[in-house]
Amino acid sequence: MIATLRHEFGMQIRRPALWTVHGLTFVLIVISFRQGYVIPDMGRTPGSVTTALLAVAGVVNAVMPMAYGCLLADRLVRDGRLGVSEVLDATPAGRTGRLLGKYLGACAATALPIALVYFGRVAVYAVTEGEPGALPLSVPVFATTALPGLLLVGALALAGPLLVPLPLFRVLFVGYWFWGSLIPANMMPTLSHTVLSPGARYVEFGLFDAGSSGPGMPPYGPWPGAVLNVLRPVASPGTAFLWMGVMAVLTVAVLLLVRLHTSRTA
Repeated sequence: MIATLRHEFGMQIRRPALWTVHGLTFVLIVISFRQGYVIPDMGRTPGSVTTALLAVAGVVNAVMPMAYGCLLADRLVRDGRLGVSEVLDATPAGRTGRLLGKYLGACAATALPIALVYFGRVAVYAVTEGEPGALPLSVPVFATTALPGLLLVGALALAGPLLVPLPLFRVLFVGYWFWGSLIPANMMPTLSHTVLSPGARYVEFGLFDAGSSGPGMPPYGPWPGAVLNVLRPVASPGTAFLWMGVMAVLTVAVLLLVRLHTSRTA
């Protein structure tokens, strides 16, 4: 597993498309999300540092996982396309270890630019605003708001191309991300803003007490007139941990299904 992890990380981190796609996504963030990313709450009111960090994390988590999922989509099916699956099966390494190493290594490399975009902005904020406390606080914010969703998206990105052609999966994944994470919950039946959505913001509003979901909006949770509100409990510390737990369980479940699929198709 460790050898596969190191190999996959090295291959992915040297991939030009990784930096090109994430770079274009970063330009989109700077141009289109100025209020959230470029000037995130520079006030001196109580909690302004946390609010600024959550604003940056919210923008990064809303946009960059789309590029992340598309870049990961070819990592598992690549061995079959290159015809090296049988060679790998002949090695002493087990399939489970190779799968975990490929998943962790590829996900870590693909998430590195996302971390750079987030922590880079935090460092600039800490220097320009004279808020050194933003640096240590940024670590738990990123770990709780971004990583659970990225882990699930990574598992889905490995699994999807096993079922549908790779180009089609990428198109479907972008559509899924908009449908399941970004669109208003009362616009159509959607998993958006539910505990099943990797883009949900339960940690932001439940653990870090970000307040309401917007001016004049009720606390993060059920949407008036929306279906599936049973999956949208009001944000609280308990629901924040529930969301992280659901992300972990779904990630493990998807990886187990991938492992079962590889066994049956060997």
